[in-house]
Amino acid sequence: MMMNIVYFSKGVRGSRCLAKILDSGFQVKAVVAVNQEDDLESLANEYGFPILIPEQLNTTKTVQELEEYNPDLFILCGYNKILKPLIFNIPHRGTINLHGGKLPEYRGAAPINWQIINGETAGGCSILYVDEGIDTGDIITQEIYPIKAEDTHAIILEKTLSIFPPLLVNVLQQVEDGTVKSVPQDPLEGGYYSRRYPRDSQINWQLMDDVQIHNLVRGMHGPYPAAFTFRGNTKIEIDKTQLLQKSITGTVGHVPQKRGKHVIVIAKNRGLLIEKITIDGQGINPSDFFKVGDDLRP
Repeated sequence: MMMNIVYFSKGVRGSRCLAKILDSGFQVKAVVAVNQEDDLESLANEYGFPILIPEQLNTTKTVQELEEYNPDLFILCGYNKILKPLIFNIPHRGTINLHGGKLPEYRGAAPINWQIINGETAGGCSILYVDEGIDTGDIITQEIYPIKAEDTHAIILEKTLSIFPPLLVNVLQQVEDGTVKSVPQDPLEGGYYSRRYPRDSQINWQLMDDVQIHNLVRGMHGPYPAAFTFRGNTKIEIDKTQLLQKSITGTVGHVPQKRGKHVIVIAKNRGLLIEKITIDGQGINPSDFFKVGDDLRP
């Protein structure tokens, strides 16, 4: 007998995975969303499911609404609200979550960004059961992928969007036929990362070395607020950097030289090449904006 699924969705990951499982023949009785999204509405029109946008999630009213669909399984995909036990314990086959980080090392928010910022050479797409902790439930499956030296958040995000849909279909097939297996996490292993705020992406030239700045820039390049610095009162978003093979040293935070369309800025340990910047939403060649001797210290 086919499972009754209630699907909790937000963003591109949510809609793309939803389209895949619907196309694969799984029965989604309702979708719970944070707000109206065009992609979800298009799928709702095509497949005939309602979209629920509860004002308050963890209430007895919401429990009653969800129980009306007689759900076998809840799926959280991109959904960023915390479910309490009174909600995630409704379906008898449990609630599963698609998490964009390697577990148990990268529990919490913004795992794709954090993996790149921390210089990881591998990331993970994980599907796990939801429990009362944050990404601490039993792991059903996890696909590890390489992170290349110049990969940005945008590149890795797109990679995960190709991994998750078939991974979810495979898990649902196992849940449906009763062959699904999961592995408990050791709560003492791994780590938790908090959400990132725009201010967290400011570059501190005095405290950060060239690799740390380079990783921050590529870790935030994508749909998130970019890494940034200031020259005086002007905010400069740094879109692309390159590590130098030859060491250049000087006063930290200063621009010692230009290189074609690019400039070099001295980090805590050595120079870093700045290749692309944005100011007030407009892309500008760094050499057209910066002058030799400019000071980017806060």
